[in-house]
Amino acid sequence: MRKLALIAILLLLLGLSLAQAQGDIDYEGIDPSGQTVVYWHQYSDDSSQANTMTALIEDFNANNEYGITVEAHHQGHYGTIEDLMNTAILSGELPNLVAGYANAVAGWANEGVVVDINLLLNSPAWGIPAEEQANLNFNLLDVNQLDFAPFYGMRVAWANQNSLNVFYTNLDIVEALGFERRVPETLAEFEEIACAAGASEDYQGYPLDTGTSHFESFVAAHGGAIFDSEAGEYIFESDEVAATMEMFTRMLENGCAYLFAERYQNTGDFSIGITPFAAGSSAGIPFITWDAAAAEMTDEWVATSFPGAEGVGRTIQLFVPSQAILTASPEAEVATWLFVKHLAGSEAQLAWSGATGYFSIRNDIEVTEADFTEPRMPFARFIEVLGILQDGMASVYASPGLPSYSAVRGLLPNTIAEVVNGDVAVADALAELNADASELHEELD
Repeated sequence: MRKLALIAILLLLLGLSLAQAQGDIDYEGIDPSGQTVVYWHQYSDDSSQANTMTALIEDFNANNEYGITVEAHHQGHYGTIEDLMNTAILSGELPNLVAGYANAVAGWANEGVVVDINLLLNSPAWGIPAEEQANLNFNLLDVNQLDFAPFYGMRVAWANQNSLNVFYTNLDIVEALGFERRVPETLAEFEEIACAAGASEDYQGYPLDTGTSHFESFVAAHGGAIFDSEAGEYIFESDEVAATMEMFTRMLENGCAYLFAERYQNTGDFSIGITPFAAGSSAGIPFITWDAAAAEMTDEWVATSFPGAEGVGRTIQLFVPSQAILTASPEAEVATWLFVKHLAGSEAQLAWSGATGYFSIRNDIEVTEADFTEPRMPFARFIEVLGILQDGMASVYASPGLPSYSAVRGLLPNTIAEVVNGDVAVADALAELNADASELHEELD
């Protein structure tokens, strides 16, 4: 008990030190003139994202009134950036702005190198006024505001783009199976149609993905989550997680679903018209479109939010790549924020969405077909998914922004595989997973 009490005290002190370190900063009266902002990003060379970001940086460098210069460096994918950040934290030679998901940034925040963006966002001198903040989509932005210990409301990063996990339905197949020509409204309807497809001669059931994001989307569709932020603990033994695992197992046992071996085979099978449903990132829509055209598949298909369990409604899981401002001089931190603020402006966000096919963090811009220059994403599909994102009736889910999440994420697929293959009972598997996740949480968070 003494050890547990000591751990609790240390966690409290860490949280207080994070809050005090940020709370002591006064950005009023700071002059950011002449600062150079080093920006590590993940956009591949010659991609639409990299080319668009380059243009936005050039515009900022040429037109900001303080003579601030942003130097951008492509540092590879997120895993590579995390490795580079670990080295930079040890050496003390940090960039000013770095790409990362909330869970990775939370780990850097634990090392004391991340700025609480709320202090800049709400700064009287440098922030975004309340009337302008009303135009921002805080459903997206708040994914990076960590309301649990040891962060206590710290906004560790700022979203620049987003996509979401979507539920695909082939309406022609649904109708051919004898059901009403529409997307299933509940998980029970989804399972019933998938079972009918599995029992038919012409189609297959649901392509079951054992990946973590797919699993979390169905946990959210059952009304749950894998982490309770109020209690500050992983909850893999919850009723909603168990119900998801039981649904996966039941659908496989009854021939309503099947496992696949190749990456993206689920949406690949969907694109050639052999299964009525699939799920995946909205960023994958161009590939479904291309594959369907190559296979001369002309069925009508739609992308929507996920159907929910009885009484839950439809759900959305967000993927929110973001940018963290790292600690430096107050002058450098303000300069970095001014660039982030520039990227959040309506003109920059319109250019970003139109050229990349990713969705804006703003509610007050309208991307027209004339603005839309991304050749891979059909404009009609972009508008379709934008409607999902703006659906105020759908529940929004995002993975926990915890340093431990990456490690926990690595445990889940094997647990799912063990259960659906019949190697271990659901309750036993989830109890072991929860114990392992709790240990990682204590160690890393």
